[in-house]
Amino acid sequence: MRVIAKPELDAKDVYELCISKVKNRDLKERFVQIAGSIAEAEQEYQEKAESKQWYLIESSDGVNGVVNKAEMEKVYTQRMVGKKAPGRALYDQLKNAAPNGICPLCGQRVVETLDHFLPKADFSSLVVVPLNLIPACSDCNKSKLDKAPDQICKQTLHPYYDDVTGEQWLFAEVKEETPGTIRFYTSYVEAYGDVLNERIKFHFKELGLGSLYMSNANSTVTEIQFRLSKTHEKGGKIAVKAYLKEEEESRRNNHVNSWNTAAYQAMMNSEWFCDGGFNEFK
Repeated sequence: MRVIAKPELDAKDVYELCISKVKNRDLKERFVQIAGSIAEAEQEYQEKAESKQWYLIESSDGVNGVVNKAEMEKVYTQRMVGKKAPGRALYDQLKNAAPNGICPLCGQRVVETLDHFLPKADFSSLVVVPLNLIPACSDCNKSKLDKAPDQICKQTLHPYYDDVTGEQWLFAEVKEETPGTIRFYTSYVEAYGDVLNERIKFHFKELGLGSLYMSNANSTVTEIQFRLSKTHEKGGKIAVKAYLKEEEESRRNNHVNSWNTAAYQAMMNSEWFCDGGFNEFK
């Protein structure tokens, strides 16, 4: 998971821009009536975020009985996401905030949408609140679906508030078999405490990152097999291990919890792999 700077956009301003071109008088009046509630929802979101307790925010079917859920969802889908929507520029601004256009939830795929950390189907007041909108790939967005967390440990990591980049928690191991494979897993970090460790584990499982990373790692091995074979011919497993260590150090310097870091670490730590086991990968 990657960290992204929190957006500095004001939720009420974003909301008012999105509803600025509503032509239906009754609908516009009702939208304007709840503008203050959007600001209040943002304030509550910020307060709960300080203790990482978004799960305590109550779900709602609409806003104040004035605007229903379907109407609020359209504020997002039609008045923010739409190509010619008044809020489209802000949608693009949020979407483009991810460094290099890479999804911060998986750290691998390309950003294609915005994910509602708390789903829009259950939290109508938060449909266009910037702090609730995270740039994400389609697969991560679909994996989360409309699941509202009901306890603190069942909250995926939030790129605006959770920084888990200081300690290594993502690891991998080479399965020494035919065909060979690399399996990924999370490991407990003492400095993070029980709750954050459980959330890391939940995030990893909920988004299906184990299978994604395994596929990437296995493909990487087949891509470098020729290099590994030549290196082994010249210097045996010691030379292979040295090469893999250099690659691991480079990845680690960039991001300690990338799948690349874990994969190269696993490869260099496997005597079997370094002494020719890499040829068992297909």
